[in-house]
Amino acid sequence: MSQSFTTKRYRRYTEEALKDALSAVGNGMGLREAAPVFRLPRSTVLRHVEDTTQ
Repeated sequence: MSQSFTTKRYRRYTEEALKDALSAVGNGMGLREAAPVFRLPRSTVLRHVEDTTQ
């Protein structure tokens, strides 16, 4: 018996939540703290933090 194929659903978040998370990380909050507070994936926050620092 095979299982039915399901597509991956990406999390939806607002640009404002991302900006707030980035400013919080810039002000000293850790990535692991900021991601759940602003309901963002940790990898997304990390990727944007790395983009802004380069």
